[in-house]
Amino acid sequence: MTTQAFDPMAALKRLLEAGALSEEALQAVTGIQPERLRAFLDEHAGAPIGLTARPQVLSDDEIARLSVFPVLLTEGLAVDDDERLVAIYETLTIEFHLTTLNIARLIGLDPDDVEAALSDPRSVSSETRYRLAIAGGYLLNAVNLARRRG
Repeated sequence: MTTQAFDPMAALKRLLEAGALSEEALQAVTGIQPERLRAFLDEHAGAPIGLTARPQVLSDDEIARLSVFPVLLTEGLAVDDDERLVAIYETLTIEFHLTTLNIARLIGLDPDDVEAALSDPRSVSSETRYRLAIAGGYLLNAVNLARRRG
């Protein structure tokens, strides 16, 4: 078995070149000013991030966020939809302490369906899975927006 290191800047470059992501969208998502983002992308074109004597164009936090984003867009989107659905609801119940009853009442589903989907998403109808997926994404975004930063 071989392992390869994931090069986030190469992945980001591929996403941009393929038109899967625009620099404008990347700037809007990260909040990094366009000229600083362009300078960073130009500086790291084909070069891995590492130690350098030159001053950094971006802060450590910006570099970290910019490095995680392409991983989420490439590797993260490859995760099976049912696995992702379970992960969303595990995050809501374990990390944010929402109960399945809380969730069921918020999204208007039977609590047994929420419980069943947590164990095996295929045990509920595709209509219920769809509702869980849409509502779960919304709830996850809502709690992340309400979450205390730093």
